[in-house]
Amino acid sequence: MTMSDLCRMSAGELDELRNYMAARENLNVCQRIDEVERFYGKTIKVVKGRKVPLGTIGECFWMGSFDNSKYGDPWGIYTTVRVGLKTTEGQVYWTALNNVEVVD
Repeated sequence: MTMSDLCRMSAGELDELRNYMAARENLNVCQRIDEVERFYGKTIKVVKGRKVPLGTIGECFWMGSFDNSKYGDPWGIYTTVRVGLKTTEGQVYWTALNNVEVVD
C-alpha cells in the first residue's frame, strides 16, 4: 500500500484502516493517514524550503512517500512525504510535506 492508495480511499475506509493499524500498533501508518486527511485535496501554502517560492498557494493533488533507508520500510522513520501542488495558473510544484501548511 502506498500514499497514492491512501489518497484514493474514502473517509470510512481510512477510519477502518486507522483502527486496524492502531490495533497492530503501527503508528507510522496512522500518522500517514492523518496527513492524507489533513492535506490531500486541500489548498496549501508553501511556508519554507528553497526550491519553491515562499507563499505559493495551490491545491494538493498528489502525495507520495519515499523510503530513504537501506531496510525498505515504506512506513518507517526514515520515510519522507512529498506533495504535489497545482496553482490556479496551472503551475505544478513538488516539495516536502513539512514545507507546507493548510490554508483556511
